[in-house]
Amino acid sequence: MRRLGNIFLALALLMAVACEKRPLVDLCNTHYVRVYVDEQILNVTKGFYNEDYVRPLYDSPDVLRIVLADPETGDVRAERFLRNRGEDERGVFYDGYIIADPGTYTMMAYNFDTESTIIRESNNHLNAKAYTNEIASHLRTKIASRAKRQGKSGQASIPERIVYDPDHLFASNCGKVYVPYIENIDTLTTMEGEFFKASSIVKSYYLQIKVKGMEYATSSVGLMTGLSGSAWVNGTGMDEGDPVTVYFEMQPGESPAAGMVKSDDGESMTVYTTFSTFGKIPDAVNKLEITFDFMTVYGESHSETLDVTHVFATKEAVENQWLLLDHTIEIPDPPPASGGGGGFSPGVDEWGDVNADITI
Repeated sequence: MRRLGNIFLALALLMAVACEKRPLVDLCNTHYVRVYVDEQILNVTKGFYNEDYVRPLYDSPDVLRIVLADPETGDVRAERFLRNRGEDERGVFYDGYIIADPGTYTMMAYNFDTESTIIRESNNHLNAKAYTNEIASHLRTKIASRAKRQGKSGQASIPERIVYDPDHLFASNCGKVYVPYIENIDTLTTMEGEFFKASSIVKSYYLQIKVKGMEYATSSVGLMTGLSGSAWVNGTGMDEGDPVTVYFEMQPGESPAAGMVKSDDGESMTVYTTFSTFGKIPDAVNKLEITFDFMTVYGESHSETLDVTHVFATKEAVENQWLLLDHTIEIPDPPPASGGGGGFSPGVDEWGDVNADITI
């Protein structure tokens, strides 16, 4: 009996300690919150340079994360994931309810479902930062092998950090929000009494260049230097001290009726892409390296590096985020033994069935 009494006493002490560790939240402190998402994104959902070209893929967010944080330390005190999506005359919004103790908080909202954009230190409003991973090892190896085939120094020509371009991240730095004690549900708003609004902290640039000898190429990739590799989720901007090189793939300009379209000179063809970035680092030198692969038995490639810093200052780049390069890349003819061909249509003839016994 005494042993049973000791067990009950131990359980009572354990429950008391557990209750002291967990802050109690009055369920009456429930607040409605709504965040509008600005989906008018240049070169993604609007303002595309050529409507006949393929647009980048875009999907609306699935969920928004709402955070109420300590204004001094940035530590998260309450959070909620908004999955309810609606639309009215003001646009698309996500809404729901959050429970929090009375007090003054700093509020932050951002979408939580991106594929390539990652958030570090997400539990601190002041330090939360969005970034992208470095490219896969097989892509980096391929870039290195191209450099060696063209007689370049692999260490000198390949940047240290080559990353994927980020998905669009909609973020809202809502500022300070006062949460009163209430018995009925109220609505959290800005200091001006408005609903919150989130915009993308990522920019998308349209890039195009003319290429002569495009019929010999099967693929093309680009590397752009001088771009920022991260940005603060709280809306304070990109990290200018985090320079990276962004990797992207190019594609030929095509129309549904005519296939590949030649440029105005009648000899070259347009190659383009839409890539995203957290921003161009001020005063950084932006070099673009474009590599084209040939469809030859020798696996040849052709690469050119251009300084495109001045293009970011043009009217088209500032107003529309269009990087229209006034330059023509000339791809040399492949060796006669290769048989030519190309046109961004690599074959898969080299793939065949392999039959073998597997010992289990």
